[in-house]
Amino acid sequence: MKAKSVKKVKVTLSNRKPWGRLDESTKGKIVSEIGSGLLSRRAAARQYGLPHSTIGKWQDKHNLAILLNPQTFNEPIAMSESQEAKLLKKKIDELNKALADAQLKNIALETMIEVAESELKIKIRKKRGTKQS
Repeated sequence: MKAKSVKKVKVTLSNRKPWGRLDESTKGKIVSEIGSGLLSRRAAARQYGLPHSTIGKWQDKHNLAILLNPQTFNEPIAMSESQEAKLLKKKIDELNKALADAQLKNIALETMIEVAESELKIKIRKKRGTKQS
């Protein structure tokens, strides 16, 4: 009887079986895309067809490896201009939303102080320039 010669094929995202393992370089690429802000964990899970909990475990392992040996992980991911512009636009939108929320909170607190002062006839605001004891 002849033994069958089995060729080992490198497992990639496109040819892997659902239970197949990926190599460390592919895992690192996915984790670095998430770390750089190009993708969220759930978006990466959808894009690569992986469970988001698995990607989270990879991130934990990657973060631990960085903490234990920081000099080997100083290389930033290379982004194209369109990806960088998209990332910057996303950050600007997040900051604008946070600013709008903070302004709304400030207006609400000011209104609350004004209502309390008018109904309770108590000075709530501090006078500027008073000495503290």
